[in-house]
Amino acid sequence: MPWRIRQATYADLEDAAWAKARSWNESLAGLVADGVLARQLDPERIARTVGVWREALGAGGYLWIVVADDDEVAGVAYAAIGRDEDAPTPLELVVMYLRAAAQGSGVADALLRTAIGDAPAYLWVLSGNARAHTFYRRHGFTPDGTVVPIEGVGTKERWVRR
Repeated sequence: MPWRIRQATYADLEDAAWAKARSWNESLAGLVADGVLARQLDPERIARTVGVWREALGAGGYLWIVVADDDEVAGVAYAAIGRDEDAPTPLELVVMYLRAAAQGSGVADALLRTAIGDAPAYLWVLSGNARAHTFYRRHGFTPDGTVVPIEGVGTKERWVRR
């Protein structure tokens, strides 16, 4: 299936939030507890995600989405000024999720390039997520040793590309 990347509009935010939630369920099954995955699909959580992204767009941010020919959203990425007090780079890849149907197509590489180009950046990735680790390592990211617990999920690791 051909995929394309475009800038999200306010009208896309709910579909993008659902794509993020479904991506969790498709990509993290077996790594994250079923109850945690089910909560990702809670309409109230979707609404909160939409609200956060609406604020980001309102502040001049860009949210990028991967869409199919029928405009179904299959992926989402968002980068911003780093939120960490000890941010190792000024730029953070805050969101990068891709539905299983689009994985392996090469569109993830294009989405990452669209969101952050080749700039130094950092991101957080779930510990044990081997597929994500392989992807980010291929794009020059390495763990910086910072690990933070996520209640009910496990831990996340900070990865940096300088």
